[in-house]
Order: sequence, then structure tokens, then C-alpha cells
Amino acid sequence: MLNDRGKVLTALGQKPMKIFDVMKRANINNQEVCQSLLLKMRDEGSIKFDIKKGLWSLN
Repeated sequence: MLNDRGKVLTALGQKPMKIFDVMKRANINNQEVCQSLLLKMRDEGSIKFDIKKGLWSLN
């Protein structure tokens, strides 16, 4: 899980992206696992979600 966090942060460092793009770049196969991780990271303040555009990005 900790390794996946690093991959997500690296992927989002390039540009804001949708969940499926995050899954591809971070090499996470399960959508539910990826979404759960993204939500945890959002709650911690590491990343943010733009609800109007549907994009995840770094804070």
C-alpha cells in the first residue's frame, strides 16, 4: 500500500488526471482499491479532487 501511494503521487506530479489514468500510471489493477487509496490520501490532504472536472491532482 505504501508503494502504491508513491506511485500515485508520482503519477499526479505530472498532471491532474482521472481515476482510470491514475490506475494505468500507478499500475493498480483494481478500481476499488485505487479509489479507496485516493480517498484516504484526499482525507489526509496529500491530494485533491476537482468535482467539476473529475480530476485528481496534487495539493
